[in-house]
Amino acid sequence: MLLNAFPRTGLNAVQLNFVTKKEDYMNEARKRLFMSPRRSLILLNTFLRTGLDAVQFNFVTKTEDQMSEARKELFMRVRRILSLALVVSPGLLAAWSQPAASQTKYPARPIDIIVPFAPGAATDATARVTANYLEKKWGTRINVINKPGGNSVPANLEVYNAAPDGYTLMLDSQSSASMLPAAMRELPFKVLDRTFVAIVTASPFIMIVSANSPIKALKEVVEEAKNDPAAFTWGSLGGAGMQDFGTRQFLKAIGVDVTRTKPVIAPGGAPLVTMTAGGLLKVGASTAQGILPAYRSKIVKPLAQTGKTRHPDFPDTPTFEEAGYPSVTCYFWAGISAPPKLPRQIVDAWNKALKEAFADPEFVTRVKKTGGVPFYKDDRETRAYVEAEMKEVSALWGLK
Repeated sequence: MLLNAFPRTGLNAVQLNFVTKKEDYMNEARKRLFMSPRRSLILLNTFLRTGLDAVQFNFVTKTEDQMSEARKELFMRVRRILSLALVVSPGLLAAWSQPAASQTKYPARPIDIIVPFAPGAATDATARVTANYLEKKWGTRINVINKPGGNSVPANLEVYNAAPDGYTLMLDSQSSASMLPAAMRELPFKVLDRTFVAIVTASPFIMIVSANSPIKALKEVVEEAKNDPAAFTWGSLGGAGMQDFGTRQFLKAIGVDVTRTKPVIAPGGAPLVTMTAGGLLKVGASTAQGILPAYRSKIVKPLAQTGKTRHPDFPDTPTFEEAGYPSVTCYFWAGISAPPKLPRQIVDAWNKALKEAFADPEFVTRVKKTGGVPFYKDDRETRAYVEAEMKEVSALWGLK
């Protein structure tokens, strides 16, 4: 019965020969057989791995009493060890069958960062600055691959369908994450299933008018929107841009029903700024990066910006909070996301590297040159930030 308690493991022979007097016999047995549970478990799991066929215990003793006592104690010990082995051995076998992720060096080969926007966009600039820094740090090539179009769904799908091994990631943002359900009600994936790794940079929402517009201050925009909502035209990206998010926040703050206003859809952030400069829109909006060229060319006027402090490139433009609208808080952010179930070890590797990047003055300077501001959040903070944004987007768009 004792032998049947062991699984058929394929042990050819294990012989424990005790040839001693009763007292000496038990002492020697305890030393040689009744080892620590840890060593015993290792022995038993070795049996399980190697597929030995039988277990034989031969006890050669001088008296019947010695045999009886040895059997009792052996049985008790082995029963305890087997009970533990049945619980522990599956986990040990799994660990033996494949190398642990923590033992694999990362990165060990080139990494692809998928960007859902065209080259030259703010997200593209952030991806390239980040990739350049990490290439030098890790000594591994990082490819920035632009995959624009389709409201970022094709880029998202490429990442969702990739192996969660840390070699295919995405330069994420509101447009490809928290705002996507507002732009597309039927998505082939769940936004929150992805692995949020970090937020890297952000840029304020800045409301603008044409340089030729009679509007000179934000209070005049408020008057225009309240007096004639139906004639209040504003730039939209079809629901998936921070332009939509920030403008809806603003209209809610001033008590104007967005459904009574007239959004005009532009094919992208840059065309929206051009349309505003040409007087086709009452107001427009974009990021600091998106507005800066037109601002320096003096074809648009910035009226207000989000944030607690003023962006260094727009020191004369008041914040919405300064203007009396603290609930207008939309920020365009850019960060790193990955396929669902990315291993903790890889998430930690990215966050460690990004923390060190933001302690590097050269990296921070390069981020600022893109028009963004450092806005680092780790994976847990990023997920919480996106979840909060999704709730606000649902409320502003009336989603259920």
